[in-house]
Amino acid sequence: MELSPVKPILLLLYAKEAEREQAETALEKLYGPIDFRASPQDFTHSKYYEKEMGTNLKRRLLSFQTLQPPDFLAQAKLDCGVLEAAQALEGQRRVNLDIGFLDLFKVVLASLKTRSNKIYLRDGVWADWVLYFHHQDWQTFIWTFPDFLDGRFNPDLRRIRQIFKAQRRSTNKDLPLKGQSNGLGRKGESSGLGDGLPHEKGGRP
Repeated sequence: MELSPVKPILLLLYAKEAEREQAETALEKLYGPIDFRASPQDFTHSKYYEKEMGTNLKRRLLSFQTLQPPDFLAQAKLDCGVLEAAQALEGQRRVNLDIGFLDLFKVVLASLKTRSNKIYLRDGVWADWVLYFHHQDWQTFIWTFPDFLDGRFNPDLRRIRQIFKAQRRSTNKDLPLKGQSNGLGRKGESSGLGDGLPHEKGGRP
């Protein structure tokens, strides 16, 4: 049995450009070159992070060139916590790193909090399925993050999906079940590829 690789993505929340650049440099050491940087978006839908990180926060979507087995996700979330702590000042985070992955039919983020829609992975990390691809665009669920609900990231996610699709066509290789995701991953379940959600004829996805 083999795993279909996925494309790592990350939402980087920050206040200062120097802190963003520092985080991106550290992330590339873990996950390889960044091959897509979206334009930054104002983080305005919540004030949750302002007490810790300050105001005028920006959120930027990134993707990484090196494909990974889907079981990389739990360890990646733990590694991002280490990076956040390394950049913290007096115990206050300077960046927030939401790691996840994209394949041809879904976007999944890692989370440290449980919820009815999340699936437990290991070591206090859950998988949060936030978007699915249908009718040529990314679609939301009732639990999808507010800044995904308004579609602001959809054009960038469509572009990342195109990059990923081209990568899969050029390599056409799956990964061994025990693929280690640069030494960070553990055994996981296959995440098949497709152009949309599988669903029964005449039914909803």
